[in-house]
Amino acid sequence: MRGNVMTDAQRIAFETNGFLVIPEALTAGELREVRAAAGRAEQAWRADSKRAGIRADTLEEVIAPIEYDDVLLRLLWHPRVFPLVRAAIGDDVMMIDNSYYMTPPHTAKTHADWHHDVGLRGVYHPMSILMVKVFYLLSDVELNSGGTAMIPGSHRLPMDFQFPHVDDPKQMPGISQMTGKAGTAYMFNGRVYHAAVNNESDHVRRVLIYNYGHLWMRHWPGYEPSQRLLDEARASGDPVRMQLLGLGHAYSSYLRN
Repeated sequence: MRGNVMTDAQRIAFETNGFLVIPEALTAGELREVRAAAGRAEQAWRADSKRAGIRADTLEEVIAPIEYDDVLLRLLWHPRVFPLVRAAIGDDVMMIDNSYYMTPPHTAKTHADWHHDVGLRGVYHPMSILMVKVFYLLSDVELNSGGTAMIPGSHRLPMDFQFPHVDDPKQMPGISQMTGKAGTAYMFNGRVYHAAVNNESDHVRRVLIYNYGHLWMRHWPGYEPSQRLLDEARASGDPVRMQLLGLGHAYSSYLRN
């Protein structure tokens, strides 16, 4: 049986704040490998305008980078990060969606104002963890780099809690901005109220995003794994790989080891 994978400090931070920073989640060697894979994915995506994604002044998004390179696929179950996600979500954990975000420098406005990632109409679920999102920083992110801002503890507030309207995400009272060196990861409860601040720096902000939920949930539309990935997962015989891609009975399958 698995032991406790979160330290007491991590468990308390995640439960109270709704997020957890994982410094040096990627080693220097892993970071080089992941950056190279992301670069290949970006190049293939730019070469074909029909590939799914967002091409805008405020954000460029490569949808489903796990389809482009196995290095990016394997980040789904990274040995220093995925156990923390599994500890938070539970043994029925599954991938919901995945993206590669590139925020251009000197953006005029944010691509994502203040919001929650998950909410069920008419259901108040402050004690339930329905989604956990992981960001892997591929570039250094400072206060002016277009990173994510969060309101600590907001995952415990009701969905109709009235936050003030602000013209600039940084003007929201009580925020905590996620910063860090490339190779840092952070994970947060999808119920945390968060936003992307404007990228006022001279550099592109690059981040890989992996969103996890429960096996009884659906993949986000447009992010469903391809048949190729499903076939390769079955052939691998790896229960983690298979379940993360949605293979298994929605209400009775779960990871056992």
